[in-house]
Amino acid sequence: MSTQKGNVHRTRPPKYKNTVTFKNTMHDTSKRTQDINHLSMDSLCPRCTGIIEWKAKYKKYRPLTQPSVWLVAFATS
Repeated sequence: MSTQKGNVHRTRPPKYKNTVTFKNTMHDTSKRTQDINHLSMDSLCPRCTGIIEWKAKYKKYRPLTQPSVWLVAFATS
């Protein structure tokens, strides 16, 4: 293993390097993916915005089935 306990330094470079960037719409042109890509994140904090943008970019975002309440917003006001 390359990162076994006590041996965190690799001794060789990786065998393969990605040559093209990941595109979340390459093989999936569904309406759900298009909706996720066009989400507007206006009322979110910078941290939540970054997390959701990353998830949408790498096809990890799943829309909520029930609307939720952000509890930190109530604690600060």
